[in-house]
Amino acid sequence: MNPVHDIMNTLIGLPDYLRKPVLEGRLKEFYTLDIEDKHEIVAGVLRTIPLLEEKKISALIKTWMVVLSSFDGAHIVEMLRIYCQELGNDPTIIQRIQIDMVIRTFNGMKDTQREKLADCLKEAILTFPNRNKIIDLIPPSGLQVLGMQ
Repeated sequence: MNPVHDIMNTLIGLPDYLRKPVLEGRLKEFYTLDIEDKHEIVAGVLRTIPLLEEKKISALIKTWMVVLSSFDGAHIVEMLRIYCQELGNDPTIIQRIQIDMVIRTFNGMKDTQREKLADCLKEAILTFPNRNKIIDLIPPSGLQVLGMQ
């Protein structure tokens, strides 16, 4: 197995009250890495998400979104930009991810958290010279939630 898969399984196994601080520490650590390592981690996460049980991964994604929304906008944009780049590198990944589950999880967040993440994702997308390539990867339901349709 790969280390990203192992870490994600460990995080999934933690109770919510422990998952959040552990994930916060991992995200802080992520921002100290060089760009190649960041891309490798994000690519690993994207490859691993479809392999995990929906109920379990939705709890982890929710915690990740909540924790990520507590960071400053520049850090969020950096993270989401890397995710967009990796999705652009392998567009088939998004077809294997349960987007409806991600959208339900996103919609279950507090309004302020949701708005911050949506705004940062839009900003990340706008930084790409060929932003339509990224926008075209987002299913219509995702574009609707982001207010981009």
